[in-house]
Amino acid sequence: MIRDGEKIGIVGAGISGVTLAYELGKKGYRHVTIMEQGDRVGGKCHSIEYKGKTYEMGTLIGLPSYKMTMKLMEEFDLQDKGPLLDRGFFNRDGYTTSQIPVEQLSDFAREFKHLPELLGRYEFIKAPGFANIPLELCKPFAAWCDENGLFVLKQVFMHYFSAFGFGSIDEVPAAYVLKLLNYDNLMSFIEITHMISWPQGVTELVKRMGDQASDLRLTCGVNRIDREEPGRVRVETDQGTLYFDKVIYTASLRDLPDKVDMAPEDRKLLESIIYERFRVYAYRVDNMPKLSGYIPGNMGPGRKGQMMAWYHRWADLAETDLITVYVAESESMSDSEMRESIEATLASLGGENIRLYMMKCWNHFPHVDMDALQRGFYTQLEHMQGKYGIYFAGEIMNFPTLENCIIYAKSLVERYF
Repeated sequence: MIRDGEKIGIVGAGISGVTLAYELGKKGYRHVTIMEQGDRVGGKCHSIEYKGKTYEMGTLIGLPSYKMTMKLMEEFDLQDKGPLLDRGFFNRDGYTTSQIPVEQLSDFAREFKHLPELLGRYEFIKAPGFANIPLELCKPFAAWCDENGLFVLKQVFMHYFSAFGFGSIDEVPAAYVLKLLNYDNLMSFIEITHMISWPQGVTELVKRMGDQASDLRLTCGVNRIDREEPGRVRVETDQGTLYFDKVIYTASLRDLPDKVDMAPEDRKLLESIIYERFRVYAYRVDNMPKLSGYIPGNMGPGRKGQMMAWYHRWADLAETDLITVYVAESESMSDSEMRESIEATLASLGGENIRLYMMKCWNHFPHVDMDALQRGFYTQLEHMQGKYGIYFAGEIMNFPTLENCIIYAKSLVERYF
């Protein structure tokens, strides 16, 4: 039951924040404020414009299996078809190669036939959140694959997981990989032709949703959150002090203990969150292959700082010299060394007249390691919902894709509001 004049504060204007505001509005909440530290909405949905066309420096594509995303696209009149995505696989020397070595194709076929039954055991992973994950999914994904006889398919999963900055399958727990690459999503990646690629840029969806908010505040960083009493939460921001009945926090939970007085065990829980440092470079380059590409040999944990993939947007519709390049940041390499490595790879692929246009560096994929997952990190985190007058949504709660963030935001509103 909504109380008259009830005020809800949302921290963060990425896809989670604007979805929460939109869903709360549909339920009848009329006093919803979104507080965004930056000067734009979108978060990791970061579209840029170059020579009259959009390019993505963050969120890249949607999958045809993203039902909630497509429903919002329909509601906000964003159903125009974007550029088609064609891709190839290349070795470290710049030569085309097959995704699966010829000598492994028979093993691939055998494993692939077994895949629907195997992944069918884990349909529960599609539900919002990660609470009550079985121990077998807490181990590194590569180890889980080996235990289940997916010695060749393991490579396919790696191509679509590691290339987008989610880390090494030798280290990341299986639950995260299967949250991204359930059977339907994996098939969408393999078939590729029906990807969602937003001609106006993915940011346009977030902007249109943000325009529906009753009170959207940009450059409104949150510095402090205190629950003064049940039903009254004080939020100190760069734009002054605001008061709410409840607050939903979608920004980095790793930083929340700096803003809230928390019990030591809660502070310790959030401090266990880790990230992948991920870079997206936009390069102007001539004579590149007219497709997007993966370089599997650069996707292992020992290859950070090397170019893992590139996206040649608009290659099917118009001549363009701008491509985006995806790199896991290396702590042992300087900025110039990473650029030199990328530009050498572009040259090996045939690229000429190579010029850096821009770069974005992201704290990507908030998650926890195997030990924290086994100790029940997500069960404890869900028990904290509302404890300080604060509820949690955003990337870490359900994996950082558009679809998963939307699913969790809708679920949170249904559960608590």
